[in-house]
Amino acid sequence: MLDFFLKPLEAPFVQQALAEIIVLSLIVGVIGVFVVLRGLSFFSLALSHAIFPAVVIAYAIGLSYLLISLLAGVLVSILIGLVSRNKQVGNEAAIGSIYTGIFAIGIVLISAAKSNRRLSEILFGRLFAVGWDDVFSGLIIGAIVLLILIVIRKEFLLTSFDPNMARSMGLPVALLDLIFFALMAVTVIVSLPAVGNIQIIALLVTPPATARLLTDRLRAMMLVSIADAVLGGVAGIYLAYYLDLVPGATVVVTLTGLFLLALIFAPGKGLFRQRFATLPASSFHKHDGM
Repeated sequence: MLDFFLKPLEAPFVQQALAEIIVLSLIVGVIGVFVVLRGLSFFSLALSHAIFPAVVIAYAIGLSYLLISLLAGVLVSILIGLVSRNKQVGNEAAIGSIYTGIFAIGIVLISAAKSNRRLSEILFGRLFAVGWDDVFSGLIIGAIVLLILIVIRKEFLLTSFDPNMARSMGLPVALLDLIFFALMAVTVIVSLPAVGNIQIIALLVTPPATARLLTDRLRAMMLVSIADAVLGGVAGIYLAYYLDLVPGATVVVTLTGLFLLALIFAPGKGLFRQRFATLPASSFHKHDGM
């Protein structure tokens, strides 16, 4: 049994993949909680897809995708915010219209380049091919993201739960939203090498969604979210190693499995508990005819 856990660690690519997924878990485990609480899951999906053309262009011209993608993410966030102000369009319609169009541009660009391997890496990640430079970049950027979240966590909490009160208190809600969107963009970008563009939404949203089923306390929710992301990530990497599967996808499947378990069995909130809570007390006792 011990050999089962130790053997994969002999491979450097597994060591790097494990380090990468643990670093990402610290980031997504915290910022993902705010994404779920603010109802921005669809927006995070749009953001990851809208960044796609920038990543394609960066790869095509041989530049670092980080700066270009971050600029693209901020610009798309501003664009969606401006369009959604039109009451005839609305927020969800604005997000859906813009991100699908921009994502299609990325598909056109990469199809013109005729590089199926590069397309696969961008869309599905290359977790077993990440290097220590990816790990260190994620660690540094993650530390900056978490530091910003810690410094202005109270403002983020207020704008998340009661934006009207935040405005009445004189807080720059629009600026805080833009900062948060930028942090989301950074998180999406540093996660791309691990799980790719298509699956990033699962890494960002699934662990905090699982945590929300298990606790209502914000701090506990963040800790559970991080633990869930680490557990699902490590288990997914081991499964991918032994079964020769795509590691990014395996991590996502594992995280989804943990979410489904919480959805069914979570104390007080799980479907299993809710089902039996609706049954009358007599249903739990055998009828003895008396």
